[in-house]
This record gives sequence, C-alpha cells and structure tokens, in this order.
Amino acid sequence: MFPAWPPQWPEIAESVAESIASGNWGRYQGPAAVELADQLCQLTASKRCRLTSSGSVAVELALRSVGVLPGDQVICCGYDYPGNFRAIELLGARPLLVDADPAGFSIDPGQLDEVSDSRVRAVLVSHLYGIPAQIASIRSLCDRRGWKLVEDACQVPGMWVDGRPAAAWGDVGVYSFGGSKPLTAGTGGALLTNDDSVASKWNVLLDRPSNAMPLSELQAAALLPQLLRLEQCNQIRHETTQFLLNAVDWLRDAVGDLQPVCGATCYKLAANVNAAPGSVPAGVPGSVPAGAPGSVPGRDHAGAPGSVPGRDHLLAMLVARGLPVGAGYRSMHRSSDRRCGKVGQLGRCRILGEQLCLFDHSMLLATGEQRERLAAALKLPQ
Repeated sequence: MFPAWPPQWPEIAESVAESIASGNWGRYQGPAAVELADQLCQLTASKRCRLTSSGSVAVELALRSVGVLPGDQVICCGYDYPGNFRAIELLGARPLLVDADPAGFSIDPGQLDEVSDSRVRAVLVSHLYGIPAQIASIRSLCDRRGWKLVEDACQVPGMWVDGRPAAAWGDVGVYSFGGSKPLTAGTGGALLTNDDSVASKWNVLLDRPSNAMPLSELQAAALLPQLLRLEQCNQIRHETTQFLLNAVDWLRDAVGDLQPVCGATCYKLAANVNAAPGSVPAGVPGSVPAGAPGSVPGRDHAGAPGSVPGRDHLLAMLVARGLPVGAGYRSMHRSSDRRCGKVGQLGRCRILGEQLCLFDHSMLLATGEQRERLAAALKLPQ
C-alpha cells in the first residue's frame, strides 16, 4: 500500500557494492564517509561535521562540546524525544522542562523568559513532525541570556527554517540516521557546527586515537544516494499530505493548521485526536477546546457512526488496516521533581502526550493509486 522503508533503491545497493568491491568498506575512514561529511556541511551551511554512531550519541556529544557539566541545568521541552532527557541526565546535569508551543510541538519561546535559574548552561530544542521550532526567537533569547543552543534536527534533514537550514541555528546541530529516519543507515548520526572551538572538543572526546564512535564506511555509502533524492522525497511527502487532507475530513480537522509546509521534511505527520471527555480538565493550560482548529472530539469507545474514536481505538483500527501509525512521545510533565525542574504545569505537553496520532513518512511517500488506497484506508465507518 505504501513504499518500503528503508528504501530499496538500486543506487543504494550499487553504492554499497562499490564500497565492498573496492575494499573501502574495511577502512577506518573511507572516501564515502569523507564525502558524506562534506555534503552534510553543504546541506546545512556548516564548516564542520563529525559523523557518529547514532543520533543519541550525537546529542550527548553536542551537550558536552558546548560545556554542559554536572550540576548545570539544560532547558528542554516537556514533550520531546526521551533520549534527549536522558542525555542531559547522563552528563550529571538537570533537565529544566518548559511547555510546548501552542503553535507547534517544540519549546514555547515565551516560557524561556520565565527562567531565572543561574545554573542554566544550554537549551536543547527539537524540530518535530515537520513543524519547525520557533528557532530564530529561541536563538535570540539564548544570545541575550548567554546560553548555548543545541539544535536537534534529527527528524528534518534538508528543511529550511527562517532562511537557514535546520541544524544551522544552534551552536551545534544534530542529525540522526536511525532506521526509521528520512535519511537512514540503520543507525548513525552527525554533529554540525560553525564554531571551531566546539569542533575541537569533538576531537578530544572521540579520537583515542582511532574514532571511538564512528559511522561505518558502508553506512556512509548507503546514505550518499539518499541525499540526492532528499528534496524529491520531501516534495512527494508534501503532495501526499495535501491529497490526504483534502480526501479525509477527520484527518484534515485533526491536523488543522499544524501541517508541514512545502519543502519541510515530514518524518511524521501529527494528528491531534482528542482524549476521552474528562481526561483533560477544563482550564488546564495548553488544553485544546472542543471544536477548536486542530481538535477532533473523541471517545474511549467507538462512538456514533462517522465520529472519531478515542486515540487508542483509532490507532488499533488503523494498525489493523496495515497503516504505519503510532502514538506520539510520552509527555514528561509527570517526571519526578527529583529528576528535573519544571516551568509551570506543562499543560500543552500533557495534551500532546495524550492525543497525538502519528503517521509515518513511508506512508507519505505514496504516489498515484497508492494515495487513493491510503485515503480509502483512512476513512472511518459511516
């Protein structure tokens, strides 16, 4: 019903076969890895790139390289990839959680003005589901407060935000090449920066004297052909998204205004399916009123014909139809105060954790008749 992922493109097999035939696959650093790093620099307008064994490792190294130390505070969104929270803890630092932007899925810049803790060293911000963070405002706030900025662009390679490539706004930008990502090598990642002093710390952390956390030459060979198709794939995802939103009423209402724009890298398409009545108390900051743009009335049961069921029932129905869907991240608003600090009640994070239904980008690569079949599979019983 939709294209396979990871992609089964012949040029990937040819690139990997060439690496094997040449013997480059057995080198510590072969030409494919060198070329990949160079192309990622071009893609992100960065001076320095360091390939890593995973995106999670890259986030940890990014925090280390901007000077995060035990006892420091690192601001992040209460709704984010859980590995980012753990990376902060791994360094002996303390996450300071702020609420998500009502107009997106990342840090609300207005929350940063409320932070007064002098122990804050850095802000870790992620671009999620094809909707960019308000990165220009966050960058400006970091500069004004003397904080470092780590930009998690793991989901959005190739996306531009306010005139710059994603990963170019931070003191360090991070990519991931995990198995499900828009650029995939099964695992792997990259660090990107224009700051030579930051890049020099990567050498200290990783050269022992061989690279301690490398991306392999075979992985680099598999990634290079994908870079050539990245823009094309982004365009297809955008066109499929628009087709589905036009064809499926409940999906259009659930996505609302928070849909990726043309040119965005849509790793997941996020639909906000309201939780059961009463699960979100009235007046909780960040709650989405019934009937508001981007909201869909929901129930824990199947509901009346044509209605949208609660999220878990909806997911079970769509999974049974063979669609690559799943829930969003778990909100961290309930995390123990012993583990982290919080700014406010994180009400928007709670809503996102309870209500988001995510559609994988492999589905969005559908074309032609595949799109028609997808639209039919997404429609609810009348």
